[in-house]
Formats: sequence, C-alpha cells, structure tokens
Amino acid sequence: MHHTQPKDLQALLDAEPDLVDRIFDYLLAEFPQLAGDAARVEKAQAAVRAEFAGEEVYIQKRSSRDIAGEVLRLFNGRNATEVARRLQIHRATVYRYLKQAGK
Repeated sequence: MHHTQPKDLQALLDAEPDLVDRIFDYLLAEFPQLAGDAARVEKAQAAVRAEFAGEEVYIQKRSSRDIAGEVLRLFNGRNATEVARRLQIHRATVYRYLKQAGK
C-alpha cells in the first residue's frame, strides 16, 4: 500500500521550517556574505542534518560564560543557594563556576 502525503505538507514545512533551516536563516541574515555560495550553504545544511539526525536538542537560553559572569557578580561569599535559585541553576554549578574562576 502506497501512502501519499497531504498536498499541503510543503506549505506546512514552508510555514514552520525545521531547526536547521531556522538556524541557517538566522546565520544568513546576520552574515549576508555567506549567501553568495548557495551550494556551499546547502552542503553545510546537509552536513549538519547528517551529523545530528535523530538527536534531541537542548539549547541553553544563556551561554555558560554569561552564567559564570552572573555567578561571580552575584556571589558574596555566603549566598550560593540564593545565587543558584536566582539564576535557576544547581548550587553545585555555582561552586563549579567559582572554582573555575579561582574564587
């Protein structure tokens, strides 16, 4: 039995591109010089899809560097629990950032 996809599937895909398409759209908007070689961009997209196919993805809202900076800014020597709660990280993560910074 041959299963056909709905006619509006392409419209749905165009309306809500996948994560790889969205990331590359962002990169092309930020770095328009990349758009000059469409074949190279398509090759990079295919490579990203092949590398991460089937993977579940979690993308942090903030970079580790940003979080580390906030930890160092907020920590007063006695408030690790408060810092962790405020930054929505584990207390052990607060101590890890402090240790990395040599505090």
